[in-house]
Amino acid sequence: MRIVPVLAALVAMLALALPGNSAQAQNARSWVASYGLAGNPCTRASPCQTFNGALAMTNPGGEINCIDQGEFGGSFLIDRSVTVDCDGVQARIGVASPGAAAVIVEAGASDIVTLRGLDIDGNNMSAIGIDFAQGAALHVEKCVVRNFVGTGGSSEFGGIVDFGNVNSELFVSDTVVTNNGTGTPGAGILIAPAMNVITKVTLSRVEARGNFFGIKVAGNSSGGVIQMTIRDSVSSGNASNGIVGTGTAGGPAIIMMIERSISSHNAAGFGVIADGPKTTIRLGGSSIAGNPNGVGVSNGGVLQSYGTNQINGNSNDGIASLTPIGLH
Repeated sequence: MRIVPVLAALVAMLALALPGNSAQAQNARSWVASYGLAGNPCTRASPCQTFNGALAMTNPGGEINCIDQGEFGGSFLIDRSVTVDCDGVQARIGVASPGAAAVIVEAGASDIVTLRGLDIDGNNMSAIGIDFAQGAALHVEKCVVRNFVGTGGSSEFGGIVDFGNVNSELFVSDTVVTNNGTGTPGAGILIAPAMNVITKVTLSRVEARGNFFGIKVAGNSSGGVIQMTIRDSVSSGNASNGIVGTGTAGGPAIIMMIERSISSHNAAGFGVIADGPKTTIRLGGSSIAGNPNGVGVSNGGVLQSYGTNQINGNSNDGIASLTPIGLH
């Protein structure tokens, strides 16, 4: 399920409520502040109260900054290229209601969105932190995404979810996703394209802690390709698999590279598992420890090892599931 009904209704409501389309915007750089007011022009001298208000006043390709710490609304709909940069300032975003998303990226097929320095808190509601629905690229940098829980079933809850319906790229770096999802398919980071597209994902220095799944790629659509690189990252203390790629014969090809990363002390399942006949995961220079099962494959999945990993201290290390691959 790409999006829960409440979220679909909220997207439509926000699109109507925003005074903003690019024709009405006027700022190359807009500002929000804890003392900002609705209706202000969002200049530094007269800042806005919320990110939604600031976006309405920002030209495509512009930037939104924070003057001071504050809570700047919830269910923030981004419909154009923009950078939201609050690095060095604690900028909080909440969520409007259960079933919604705190940040919805529903931009044009050629738009690039950057989110930097945000604390996105779901307050333990069944909701989504960042919903990347459409856009050419989304960059998430130096953010914390936490407490977006879900009870399982068909609704896809999580910290950062990519439901892309166009060819897209997702970059997440120096970011923590924690306490997201309480059942399948909830995850800290969930990649589940809705259509036959090419999806590219790069995770660098990401920590996925205390989620249901730590990092999950789900090939639910028909056809397409999902390419993911995970580098210098940690998936630890999650309730289920630390890192998983899962798909079907009719779904997208899943190709994942895991380099210099850790998947440890996850409560159930595997540290790393490749599931499905079109799933290939390559593993190098990484540590898999303290899990019920270290590494594994199922349903025709392939898990290739460069022989440079440390896979020890799991109840079952699963070394026999690895296919050796040479260094090139």
